[in-house]
Amino acid sequence: MVQQDPPGGDEAKLLPELFWTADKASLDGQRETLRWYRGLIAMLVIAAVVGSFPGPDNGDSDITPLFSVVAFLIAGYFWSRLRRSNPQGRWYEARAAAESVKTLAWKYSVRARPFDGEAESADVDRGYLLQLEDVLRAFEDPEIVPPGTVPEITPEMRRVRAGNLTARRTLYLRTRVEGQRTWYRSRAEACESQAVTWGLGIAALIIIGAAAAIAQATGALQVHVFGASSAAAASIIAWTQLKQLRPLAAAYQLAARELENVGNQLSDLDFRGPDAEARWARLAAEAEDAVSREHTTWRARRAFPR
Repeated sequence: MVQQDPPGGDEAKLLPELFWTADKASLDGQRETLRWYRGLIAMLVIAAVVGSFPGPDNGDSDITPLFSVVAFLIAGYFWSRLRRSNPQGRWYEARAAAESVKTLAWKYSVRARPFDGEAESADVDRGYLLQLEDVLRAFEDPEIVPPGTVPEITPEMRRVRAGNLTARRTLYLRTRVEGQRTWYRSRAEACESQAVTWGLGIAALIIIGAAAAIAQATGALQVHVFGASSAAAASIIAWTQLKQLRPLAAAYQLAARELENVGNQLSDLDFRGPDAEARWARLAAEAEDAVSREHTTWRARRAFPR
């Protein structure tokens, strides 16, 4: 998944420690995953480039292939680290845990379903803490949720929950709905732009490789450029598949549209109606469900089995 920007401002004060723990685990897993994949891809390309040079014509032994062997061995080491430590799985699992906690925190704070009702309610508090405990049980990896972690309700969550409907709506629309929608739209544009750029790079490498193959066939070129070009193109394809740029762009665009629709309904909510709080609880829950749906789909699509 594209890295989620750390929350700031009012949202940062709202979120419990469990979110920050899972968020850090996700970012660490992401950095480790991308580091090993970059090294793996780079070594495979280097091996192909080294192998593209012709051997000596005087009959002397050629040690150049040994450099390719070394590059392949290093690539194998990088791959074994990816399989053994599984940072990609930790990246995805921890992000899912962090976003689950964030969704529950916002639902509780603004009195969205299933945490609607009075500002102070022992039953609501108990229900919220039980759902957080479900998150703790679902993500048992100690690198994601350390042993001894306990659910909590932050003072800021209680303060926001105690506010009137006008205050809760203003904060939620500005900080959560609009902030998340803006983030989704900007990331969708960034993913689409990167996908186009990498696509042009693949096309250029294919043209270069085809031209080099023709030149070598006619004797005009002695270096096997087409092999290195093919390896580089395949590496770019592997990298873009890892980043899932186009699927992410589509998912982010859909989530942004859903949030915009729900945000409009929340903005148009008539506070004078007797069922204003009930309608608010339903619509705010739908907004959180739109965010949760994107993360659930992302997590399922990008599972990394051992």
